[in-house]
Amino acid sequence: MFESDYILRMFSMLGRALARIIFFRETKNYDAALLEVDNTGRSLLGLNTDTIERLPVSDLKNVLGSDPSLAQSRLYTAGVLLKEKGEILELKDEDSDSAGLYLKALRLMTDEIKGIEEVDGRKGIANVDAVIGKLKDYELPSDMKRKLIDYYEYSGRFDKAEDVIFEMVDESASFAGEGISYYERLMKRSDFELEAGHLPRAEAEDALRELNEIRQRADKD
Repeated sequence: MFESDYILRMFSMLGRALARIIFFRETKNYDAALLEVDNTGRSLLGLNTDTIERLPVSDLKNVLGSDPSLAQSRLYTAGVLLKEKGEILELKDEDSDSAGLYLKALRLMTDEIKGIEEVDGRKGIANVDAVIGKLKDYELPSDMKRKLIDYYEYSGRFDKAEDVIFEMVDESASFAGEGISYYERLMKRSDFELEAGHLPRAEAEDALRELNEIRQRADKD
C-alpha cells in the first residue's frame, strides 16, 4: 500500500512539474525550464539530469533503489526528465546534445515501461513514442532495436515490431532466429489481437516462412 501511494504521489508531482516545464518552454524561458527539470530530478530522484545522463543504466538502477516497483517508476521518471531536457536544448538550438539525451531516455523508458500505464495512464506509451520520433533520423544500436521490438510487442503494435525485425535481418541474417521467436509468440495470440496489432495472421505466417528461409540459407553459407 505504501509503495502504491508513494508512486502515485511521485507521478502527481511529476505531472505538476511537467506543467511548469511546458509553461517555461512555451514562453521561451528556456533557462527556467532547464532549472525546473533539474530541480524535479533532485526532488523526486535525488539526482540532477547531468548525473542521470552520465551514469550507466546499471548504476542508475543501483542508485535509485532495489525495490522493483519503486525503481521502475524512478527510472521511467529519469527518462522523462532527459526527454524534457533534450527538447529544451533543441529549442535553444543546442541540439548537438539532444540525440544522446533521447537515446538514454529511450533506454530508461523502454526498460521500465511495463506497468507504468497503471499509474500514468497512456502517458507512458505516448512519451516513449515521442522519443522514438525524435530519433527517427538516427541509426539506433542493435541492442536498442531489440528493446524497440519488445516495446512494440508489449504495446500491441505488431506491425512496427515487424518493421524493426526485418531492418535487423537486412543488416544481419543471423538475427532471423530472434525474429522467428517473435512470430512464434504471435502465433499463440488470437486473430482479434493480431488484427488489432495491424498484423493479420496470414501476414505473420508469411513473414515467419520468409525468416525460416533466410535462416536456412544462412546456415548453408
